[in-house]
Amino acid sequence: SDMMVSRVWVYMTVYLCLCLLANIIMVVVFLSGHYWTPLTPPPPLPPLQPYEWDPSSGQNLKCADISSISNLSIIGFGWTKAVYRGQYGKTWLAIKTVHTSGHDMTECFDSVSICYKQSAAKIIKEARLLQELSHTNVIKVFGECVPSMKYSAGPPVTGIVSIVTELGHPVDVIGVLRMSFEERLQLARDVGRILYHLAQSPLGTLLMQDLRREQFVISDGLLKLSDVDDIVIGDPVCTSDMDCTIKDGNKESILIKLSCVNGLCKGFNSRLNAIHASQHLMRLLILYGGPAALESTCQHLVNRQSFGLLDSEAVYKEIQMLVKNYSSGVYLSPAEKEIIHSYTVLHGSTVFAADFSCSTILSTRCVQSVSSPAEGAWLCLQLKKCVAFVLIDEWTWTGRQVVVFKTGAREVKANERHTLYIRRGQG
Repeated sequence: SDMMVSRVWVYMTVYLCLCLLANIIMVVVFLSGHYWTPLTPPPPLPPLQPYEWDPSSGQNLKCADISSISNLSIIGFGWTKAVYRGQYGKTWLAIKTVHTSGHDMTECFDSVSICYKQSAAKIIKEARLLQELSHTNVIKVFGECVPSMKYSAGPPVTGIVSIVTELGHPVDVIGVLRMSFEERLQLARDVGRILYHLAQSPLGTLLMQDLRREQFVISDGLLKLSDVDDIVIGDPVCTSDMDCTIKDGNKESILIKLSCVNGLCKGFNSRLNAIHASQHLMRLLILYGGPAALESTCQHLVNRQSFGLLDSEAVYKEIQMLVKNYSSGVYLSPAEKEIIHSYTVLHGSTVFAADFSCSTILSTRCVQSVSSPAEGAWLCLQLKKCVAFVLIDEWTWTGRQVVVFKTGAREVKANERHTLYIRRGQG
């Protein structure tokens, strides 16, 4: 019986070997009729063509695309980065890169590549923050380039890190002073929105340590946050209320004391952002040029904000109310509203001539917005040359209608979209 078992094992072993050999032969025969090609990754997508790209497309620009940006000119620089203006297709963009002659590079004592990497890390961090803070009043990031190779001053220059954002123009004091009150009120509304967003951001409450005009740009008529280098996440830690005082930057006197709650100065960031915004933005935007009846309201708002009596959320609400009051004309007195009754109204009529200038801006026409025909009548009365005004078919962002003031109304023309008001006994 032992001999029978041993023979069975021999037969089984031989059988398995023959099966294995047959499989090997079949594989060899199969492969001999096919060429072996190693697996390779798909080729990279070709770079976008500039004329194909649109900022609203959602397509981020890559290194190859960014290298195609033309008409570069420097528009600003600081310790860490330099900012250029350039054109990609039909779109003008801002390109932020390391300022190789800036403080962070010249005061760094490591190798050039290490110093560049440290500065580049700040720019990439800024891009991430801008993306995480996505908002109507925060500039958009359209792309970035972070090469795998190290930076070298060359020649040729290699390893340049850059980010691409929408382009805006600086908040220039002279330019702002030339704006109408309504245009500046729109920027003030944007300040309120930005403050509210910083207080309620997805990252938590944020502090801009050195909030200044230079950290903002104007793009498409909106004020937008563009520089977030100095943002701090979270209210400061504390052990008592004494750690939560906000001081006047010039006099070192205490403006406001906040409470230490669960080891944090509750509302500190929101309050300090509001104070800085008052000093560097709001004073410039709403203290002059508006309706006389709103001057005290604007002054009161700026004063309370600068003294730390309003946090960011409160500033946002106050500005929204200011916009509402300006839009509705609630500030007009009963006597001012009555003046409209001394005008003759001609619906579907206009006057093409009889224009005059009524502002410091070079213009041949006197054009303003009004909350109602009654306000138009009252404003006309304040202008020595005005004897008539035309409500035209245009409205501003506040919902106020545009009016053109006239020195006369002798050549009345038909226009179904306009309404003409003539002071009785004039024209």
